[in-house]
This record gives sequence, structure tokens and C-alpha cells, in this order.
Amino acid sequence: MEDAMTVSDSGYTLQVYRDEYAENPRKWDNLGRMVSWHRHYNLGDKHDYDSPQDFYESEEYKNALVILPVYLYDHSGITISNSDFGDRWDSGQIGYIFVTKEKAQEEYGSEITEQKKELIRERLISETETYANYLQGDCYGFKIMDAGGEEIDSCNGFFGSELNNVLKEMLENVNEGFKGLFKKAEHHSSAYAAMM
Repeated sequence: MEDAMTVSDSGYTLQVYRDEYAENPRKWDNLGRMVSWHRHYNLGDKHDYDSPQDFYESEEYKNALVILPVYLYDHSGITISNSDFGDRWDSGQIGYIFVTKEKAQEEYGSEITEQKKELIRERLISETETYANYLQGDCYGFKIMDAGGEEIDSCNGFFGSELNNVLKEMLENVNEGFKGLFKKAEHHSSAYAAMM
């Protein structure tokens, strides 16, 4: 467990750490389905399509309401995005993330408007970003200890490339009495980011 930050206030200590055992977010109940093909990596959701062509001929593809490309950047680690990385040597499209009309209707009702399609698109982008955070190791947890070193609160499963945003999400999951610790951590994180 690698420390990302430790702060103390009013007899309590907050330790924010990288969560090395974070659950793969593609195992969550996602709106989108992510299919990919790569000779070295098994990314996204499990599927039985041997090639992109098999996918194009499938009912899932034909019934896709919103479909976005998924690109991989592979250089000293991997990450993904719905936008092309623009590096012809270390990146390229590896698959898609999509929602079928039926799945969209389950989630958003039978009438799918252009506004709902845009909400779906934003959710697919968010799911891709969360998975990218997971692939890059941008997964965090926290624990709070009292003055005697006893753990009194903890939570894992926070994803994000910006620690300040992760701290804000953590703040929403703690007792009111510990909010000062997180505010102090946010201040330290902002000061550190300003020095970089």
C-alpha cells in the first residue's frame, strides 16, 4: 500500500493511499459494453467476437444506439480513451464501448430523445475514463486513525487522475466530524500541484 498523502488534525490522522487491490470497474453494473481486440491485452468486457468484422455482423452492433471508439496508448504503461491519441507508433483503436437500444430503454425509458442520447454518450465516456484510471493505477482508498493509531474509518474504490477530485469524492463518504481532515488534505494537494 503506497501512501499518496498523510495529514493530521485535531488528534486524527488521515492516510490516503493507492489501492493496489481495486476492483476492475468493468465488473460493475455498467451501462456500456466494452469490446476490444489486442494481441497482448485482454481489455474491456468478455465477448466471443474473434474479430471486429464478427462484431460488425452481430445483433449487438446492429442494435447499438450509441457507440464510441476505444483507443489504446501503450508506452511505459497503458491507458485508453474515446479520442485518438494521435501517436501512430504507440496508439490505435482497439475496440468500442456501446449501448444497445434495449439497454438504453431499460435505463432511460422507452422514448430515447437526442438529450438522452447525449447523457448516454457522457456516461460511456465516464465509464471509459474510470477504466483508464484503473489501468493506470489511479485507484485510491483512505483510512482515519485516532491518536492511538486505531483505525476508526476507511473506504476504498475511488478512481481519478486528479487527487483533489478524488479527495472531494472521499469527502462525500465521511462523517461530518472528519471533514476538516479532508479539507486539509485538499489544501496540501493543491499546494503540491502548484509546485509541479
